[in-house]
Amino acid sequence: MHRLRLYCLMLALLAASVAKADQAVLIGGGYNINGSQGQIELNVRWVQDVLKRSGLPVVTFFTDGNDPAPDVHFQQIETSSDTDNPIEELSQKLEPVARLFDNHQSNLTRYRDHAVPDVKGSTQSDKLKPALLELLDSAPEDPTLIVYNGHGKQSESTPDKVTMELWNDTQMTASELHSILDNSKAPTRFVFTQCYSGGFHRLAYENPESGLELSSSQRCGFTAESAYRLAEGCSASIDSDDYRDYTTYFFAALSGYDRHGEILPVDTDNNRDGKISLREAHLYTLENAHSTDLSRSTSEDYLNTWQPWYLKWAAGKSGLPNNEYARLFRNLADRHDIVLNENPAKNIRAKIQTYQSTMYDLYEKMHRLDESLKSIKHELMEKATTKWPALVSPYTANFQTMIASGEMLAVAQWLKEEPMYKNLVELQMEEQNSINAMLNAERDITQMQKLLEFRKLAKLKKQLYEYGTSQHIKDYERLVSCEDQPLALTK
Repeated sequence: MHRLRLYCLMLALLAASVAKADQAVLIGGGYNINGSQGQIELNVRWVQDVLKRSGLPVVTFFTDGNDPAPDVHFQQIETSSDTDNPIEELSQKLEPVARLFDNHQSNLTRYRDHAVPDVKGSTQSDKLKPALLELLDSAPEDPTLIVYNGHGKQSESTPDKVTMELWNDTQMTASELHSILDNSKAPTRFVFTQCYSGGFHRLAYENPESGLELSSSQRCGFTAESAYRLAEGCSASIDSDDYRDYTTYFFAALSGYDRHGEILPVDTDNNRDGKISLREAHLYTLENAHSTDLSRSTSEDYLNTWQPWYLKWAAGKSGLPNNEYARLFRNLADRHDIVLNENPAKNIRAKIQTYQSTMYDLYEKMHRLDESLKSIKHELMEKATTKWPALVSPYTANFQTMIASGEMLAVAQWLKEEPMYKNLVELQMEEQNSINAMLNAERDITQMQKLLEFRKLAKLKKQLYEYGTSQHIKDYERLVSCEDQPLALTK
């Protein structure tokens, strides 16, 4: 009898040890073929690999699931004229026609079925919602990590109405996901990288529409942006050299290597406990991401939501308290040569004005370029359509005949030899360089906005411990504790 009891106890302990196992849910892709960029697909494949390497079982939902129809578009990187691919060879020969009559980038756009492995199903909302409910019902005690890489839409009312834009032009709001998660009492963490993703911090609250009371279930997460700003990313390019979105930095910090497999130059394990937590990855991203993303965590959202109105006007000391946000502030200020005197905010705003002036000059330049491009295009089009009238009416029989007979190649060759065509190409290249310069200026402005946010968070955290109730402090620490865990909770 004693042995039987001991055996039953051992079985109970074993069952308890395996009752909880992490699961990761990876959701990605665009809302239709034109909104399903190659960068999103590459992000999903890379994140999937990082999650699997951590030991997490991953359930992946992507665009149309396993339908073989094209669901991703990307832009072919321009190569030399020496190519054995007939499509790429034809694209290069027709480049002059594309530059004159259409967007040059359209000539480089390709469509195909996705290459994401192990896809369980589609992200279409009427398919994804029941699939998520089934996952939670089948393992109600399992901690879940949800990662979304796609597009988002801003709410016209409360932040909990921001959306994930899903396949076939469907949506899921933060409030709807909140209702789905209510079916699980296990810890849930999330990483959302879409535009307006900050509204999904409302998942952590008992009432997603308003209020400070936290959900009875432990929930926390990280977003690329607030509920009111666009996020960087969503490019159609398949070249990952210049990816600077939240996904790129965050998951590099978690894995210790970048998208190319190179080891990061810094150790992201700040507390040297041998594990990289999601919070450590977030803080690394805040400091090192030179992008337009002003990212945030649930605990940071809580600090901003908690602050009483009267503390916003309270006179604060010029110095900063000793916490992680003050460290981020000092490090980033040093990187951008911000003088930390008695009024650093004034110096930061002066830098913002400088960058905004740069952007204004670039806007003016692009306006002038646009006028010049319109003039050159108009003149070249008149000449071309005089020689080939069928060019005026695309998608017609005469136009199709030009393509089938190879006459369109003659149009392209004629354009290439026109003196104005060289000017057209130069202006278009100058326009693209101006767009890139404007993006860099916007990224620089965001770094200054980060500094102001770090400064604010450093003071908010101090205010919480000075003026917050014991419940407020307890809730904040609960969120930080949730964030400060590695990818796999029960590994």
